[in-house]
Amino acid sequence: MVSNSSLISGISVEVRKIYDDVVKYRRYFHKNPELSLKEFETASFIEKELKRMGYSPKRLIGTDVVAVLDSRKSGPTIMLRADMDALPVVEENSHSFVSCSRGVMHACGHDAHMAMLLGLASYFRKNGIPRGKIKFCFQPGEEGADGAGKMVEAGVLNSPKVNFAFGMHVWSPLPVGEVAVLSGPCMAAVDEFEVTVLGSGGHAAYPQTAVDPVFVSSMIIQSLQGIVSRNVNPLQPAVLTVSSIQAGNAFNVIPSQAVLKGTVRTFQKETRKLIKRRFKEIVEGVAKAHNCTAKISYFDKVPATINHPEMSDFVRKIAAKLFGSKNLRDVEPTMGGEDFSRYAEKVPAVFAWIGAGNEKLGAKYPHHHPKFNIDEISMLIGMELGKEVALTYLETH
Repeated sequence: MVSNSSLISGISVEVRKIYDDVVKYRRYFHKNPELSLKEFETASFIEKELKRMGYSPKRLIGTDVVAVLDSRKSGPTIMLRADMDALPVVEENSHSFVSCSRGVMHACGHDAHMAMLLGLASYFRKNGIPRGKIKFCFQPGEEGADGAGKMVEAGVLNSPKVNFAFGMHVWSPLPVGEVAVLSGPCMAAVDEFEVTVLGSGGHAAYPQTAVDPVFVSSMIIQSLQGIVSRNVNPLQPAVLTVSSIQAGNAFNVIPSQAVLKGTVRTFQKETRKLIKRRFKEIVEGVAKAHNCTAKISYFDKVPATINHPEMSDFVRKIAAKLFGSKNLRDVEPTMGGEDFSRYAEKVPAVFAWIGAGNEKLGAKYPHHHPKFNIDEISMLIGMELGKEVALTYLETH
């Protein structure tokens, strides 16, 4: 049962009634996490629940689930989206619904996203919509697998054609009860790289007889940092992180190769292109200067998530009306990435953050942390926002 009256004053009675079921959904998903594009049991569970509600769900790419509610009255289509996949993280929580899959955990809140969307599907099935259609999109593979891109290619934005896409993310840096909706760029583009530096191995006591790829890798790493500090406009945010270096396994052996892995995060397309070009020039140039060669794999993962300005104002006004303007937060964009950007490239879209932090409940750890958790009241707030955004959009657009 809902107990925190100070946070739920703006929540409708109908949404409160389904809260207990939504909590059960979330805890089921949390106990049974599955990795990207392997959400087989998760998808089956969602499909079963949607059929029980009276929907006719379908699959587009295998582990997704899509269902449509049609009012049978002319109007636009809004798509509500939830991501499904968990992370390769060993959970360190001790609550009653910890992950049953060792080494796999819902450490980013996708369990809550699915639960909220099932709750909204239940609400709208019972209460109906004034006109148009709602498309419920349960999307797999958000954590690096570009599930959204695969869904777009498979036609999720068609049949019926989506006019507006809305997504939400429970957000531990925000206290429960607060909501943030940015206009324009809100989450960064994500690129991934892997560089294999090829030298010539030898005895560590005789470095002059070898070409040391570890030393050269260190030079490459330092030189790459100059891209952001010296090539990128200081007013355009960018991050280049080498997060992994793997080379050798003995104290007295110079290995023949070293492998560097990392990520690049940007907002502007021009900055993204600049970094990619300079990355290749620097890696190849530094390697050549030290008699090494470099094999570069650079992957353009997903673009920046850019909220539609007009629709962002639309969502903000609804949030302020529901929860009070004092609980509508202005926050900085994050360098974290989201493949929701794939939908925003094609149709007007808004991605909102729902405060889920509560230090008293231990919900104080960042996303992807082994002790990540949320205040579940955040799901009530998210559902109310999603409900009102959908109804107001269908009534007024």
